[in-house]
Amino acid sequence: MALTEHDLAAIRAAIEKDAAAVRRGDWDVVASMFTDDAIRFPPHQPPIRGRAAMRAWLGTFPPIEQFALTADEIIGGDGFAFVRGTYALTIGAATPVVDHGNYMGVMRQQQDGSWLWTTDMIASEQPLPLP
Repeated sequence: MALTEHDLAAIRAAIEKDAAAVRRGDWDVVASMFTDDAIRFPPHQPPIRGRAAMRAWLGTFPPIEQFALTADEIIGGDGFAFVRGTYALTIGAATPVVDHGNYMGVMRQQQDGSWLWTTDMIASEQPLPLP
């Protein structure tokens, strides 16, 4: 069965909840947006496997000054959704770090009707700083 308008609205709300928590630096909420067995593929790093590892990884972040997330494509059905979009991020520091790029991920509908990330991959458009 294809995603319904209700599903799409719930997925968009989950993505905004995730983005708002990132802006606040509320890493417990961000980690709770992933399934226990989720996997994240961040740029220039090895994969992060599982909610506990995700929370520990997020805890290493410096303060976030700005964060925006779009969902440019959402397709799926039968309790799964593929999401593709963009992000923009400014990390506070003596010299702020600005990043932007693309992401794609899979969300799975939970028993209670909520949607959580099972997999996501982040692709920065910033060039890798090489010596």
